[in-house]
Amino acid sequence: MRESFVFYRSFYESAKHLPSEVQCEVYNAIMEYGLNGNLPTELSTIANSIFILIKPQIDKNNKRYENGKNGGRPVISGDKQKPNKNQTITKGKPNNNQNITNIEPNDNVNDKVNDIKKESTNVDKKETFVSSHSPDYLKFNEWMKRKAPYCSNIKNFPSQITESELLKLKEKYSGQEIADIIEQIENRKDLRKRYTNLYRTVLNWAKKEYGK
Repeated sequence: MRESFVFYRSFYESAKHLPSEVQCEVYNAIMEYGLNGNLPTELSTIANSIFILIKPQIDKNNKRYENGKNGGRPVISGDKQKPNKNQTITKGKPNNNQNITNIEPNDNVNDKVNDIKKESTNVDKKETFVSSHSPDYLKFNEWMKRKAPYCSNIKNFPSQITESELLKLKEKYSGQEIADIIEQIENRKDLRKRYTNLYRTVLNWAKKEYGK
């Protein structure tokens, strides 16, 4: 049981467009797992998909927290006691010409600081595509690059289809129907330049095509 855990903006971004009841499922699952370590047992398909994407980041942060708790600097009694490898070492007494005591850096601490800096940078970028996406979404993006290079280019469609938006489309349409609509947009050079949001474009075209 923990008193706190890190909640990233990416967690919020992944769930904010979902229906309110699904958002509650996702947030409750995150809190229960992050604070108590309990895996959710009853989640809807969409909520479970979002939780699966978020879980590895929670695991990573909690592991870092546990490692930090188990570390720390031991108390040294006497000059002859040898410090362990994780301890910052002060090298003797400075001489008259020396203003600063030389300190040997702790490799583990430096690694953690670098990890935190990298993590903060990635979160601030608000990246639409992250490495922890589901296999289905990764396959969808690979298919887009092969079959619809114009639509998959953010210069042409700055707002690409997010994973949560793809799940929404799949609730109404089959994978083949979605693919057919994207290929239609890809091939309509006379119309495609009018649009910037790929999800809304696919949704509107699909409604006209299939009447759903």
